[in-house]
Amino acid sequence: MTASVRYPCLLSGRARLLAAGLLVSLVVLTGCGGMSAEEQVVVQEQQLDEFISQADRWGEEILEQIPASELDPESEASPGGGVRAANDDYEEWPKYYYWNRYVELKSEGVRTPTEIADDLEPWLAEQGWQRDKESEFPASEESFERDYFRGGYHLVVEVFTEPPPRVQSLRFMIVTPRTDPDRT
Repeated sequence: MTASVRYPCLLSGRARLLAAGLLVSLVVLTGCGGMSAEEQVVVQEQQLDEFISQADRWGEEILEQIPASELDPESEASPGGGVRAANDDYEEWPKYYYWNRYVELKSEGVRTPTEIADDLEPWLAEQGWQRDKESEFPASEESFERDYFRGGYHLVVEVFTEPPPRVQSLRFMIVTPRTDPDRT
């Protein structure tokens, strides 16, 4: 004897509303709300431009905290950094930007690179940078790093500690958040 099973309509009224709500939530949360690939690129390009502008501005503000009288006049804060893909698949998007500068001090300078990093710390805190000592690597014989975070940005202050006649220098690097078309 076989049991006869009645198949109710696919979804009743309440169930239909619940399913529709879940679908809308899924679309909103995953960002698949109808944005084309071209629109996603435009959104990410705009984000990247904003990230670059912010990192450049913060980087220059950091450099301004070191008086020109302490810098080696024969060297400039060598620029570096650039835009990088933020994936392992060689896809064009998402991307992030990093701002990178090496700063050389006068060999007979008033402060050592370590003293400059120490003196910068309270100013960085005032600007909203939070130090994360747990994410920092142990010091090596020639340098140590300090990690700071602010609104998705990551600042690394690398202090080179070898004494003169080695060049006395610091490196500052700001890494932006990665672009994300769902974060508008």
